[in-house]
Amino acid sequence: MDGECQLQKDIKKLYSVDKDCKIALSLGQVDFVNCLPINLPIQMGEIDMSASIINAVPSKLNTLILNSKIDIAPISSYAYLKNKDKLTPIANLCIASNGPADSVLLFSKLPIEKLQRVDIALSHASATSNILLEIILKKFYKLNNRFDPLTSYTSFIDSNYTAALLIGDYALREANKAVENIFVYDLGALWKTYTGLPMVFGIWVVRSEVIEKYPEEIKTISNQLRQAKEIGLTSMFNKVIKTAQETVPI
Repeated sequence: MDGECQLQKDIKKLYSVDKDCKIALSLGQVDFVNCLPINLPIQMGEIDMSASIINAVPSKLNTLILNSKIDIAPISSYAYLKNKDKLTPIANLCIASNGPADSVLLFSKLPIEKLQRVDIALSHASATSNILLEIILKKFYKLNNRFDPLTSYTSFIDSNYTAALLIGDYALREANKAVENIFVYDLGALWKTYTGLPMVFGIWVVRSEVIEKYPEEIKTISNQLRQAKEIGLTSMFNKVIKTAQETVPI
């Protein structure tokens, strides 16, 4: 016996200290194709990231970072705005669209203006997009609806809902099914139409207490995230596109 249980060994392995980082920090990643320009260079070893990586959907990353289970993550902009006293933006990175987002989609069996008092399923993976849909329907279309937040992915085509919101790869796969008589609305496009403004769905943040304790480590990780994005959009761009096509076939 070496005095350590397997759980202790696993935790040590997960949070092993990087040679360029004095303290082991954890970085959340959204495992959707729209984050591939940042994620893929890290996954392929082009960036020697000074943090352990945890993949999850945005709603899960919200919970993890607000419960101090991870240190840095791209989270829902709605979650950031509600917790600005606890979180600090990092690396000047966000998930946004200035028009169609392509992966934040409302699927409906009826035209959107005819959804009055219809029960609508909300994405299990989202926070910002769920709130955005409620705002769009109530403020711009003057509709009253009841919203049903789902706890896991449910295909709209296979469900009993009249309308449902899907995001990320789930939305892309659903859109590719091309079922007739289904209306598809892009929330980024609707927001741009009615406000004239871009929409920020998510933002990379760090827990404020972490940046106060480890400013140099956070600076290193911020630079690494920016470098990953630069590589993902230049020298690795063709690989990013190929990986996206393989992940969500058209």
